[in-house]
Amino acid sequence: MITIGLTGQSGAGKGAFSKALSLLGIPCLDTDITARQVVEKGKPCLLELVDSFGETILLPDGCLDRKKLGTLAFSDKEKLLDLNCITHKYISLEVDKWLKEQKDKGAFAAVIDAPQLFESGIDGICDMTVAILADENTRFLRILSRDGITEEYARKRMASQKDDGFFISHCDHIIYNNGDEQELFEKAKAFVSEHLTNEEQK
Repeated sequence: MITIGLTGQSGAGKGAFSKALSLLGIPCLDTDITARQVVEKGKPCLLELVDSFGETILLPDGCLDRKKLGTLAFSDKEKLLDLNCITHKYISLEVDKWLKEQKDKGAFAAVIDAPQLFESGIDGICDMTVAILADENTRFLRILSRDGITEEYARKRMASQKDDGFFISHCDHIIYNNGDEQELFEKAKAFVSEHLTNEEQK
C-alpha cells in the first residue's frame, strides 16, 4: 500500500482534493478531525495537556476550552512547541492505527490529509508527499467565503503559513488549484492514473 501525505495552505483546496481522491476510491484521513478527537474529554492527550498547561484550559464540564488553550499557546513559542509535541504524538498514533486498518482492508493507497504534515513528522511515514497550492488572492477569497471571518483575520492566518517555496522544495508533487472543483477533480483523476495505477496492479 502506498501512503500519500497531502498538505498545503489554507484556502488552497486540500480538502477538495482529498474529497476527489475519496470519490476515486482512495481512503483519506483528515488529521484535523483526528486532532479534535484526541483531545476529547477523558482522553490521555487532554490529560497530558492539562498537566502541561493547567486546569484553566478546561471548561466547567471537563472538556477542552480551545480558545483558552489557543490563547496560552500562541502567545508563547515554548508553549506552542509543548502543545505541538503533545498533540502530534497522539495524532501520529491514530494515523498509524488507521493506516494498518486500510492495509488490512486491502487498500492499494491511502491519503493522510495533514496541514502540519512536516511539522508533525508524519511525512516520514509517507511514500510520497503532495501539496495543493493556489494564488494568494484565490485563497483569500475562499477563506472569506468558507469561514466567515474578517479580512484582517484571514490575512493574518495566511501570513502565518509557509509560502509556496516551502512546499515546492519539500513535496514530491505540486498541484495548482486556481479553478473550480470539477477542474480539480480532473487533476485528481490524472494524478491517480499517473502515480497510483501501477501500484494498484502490483
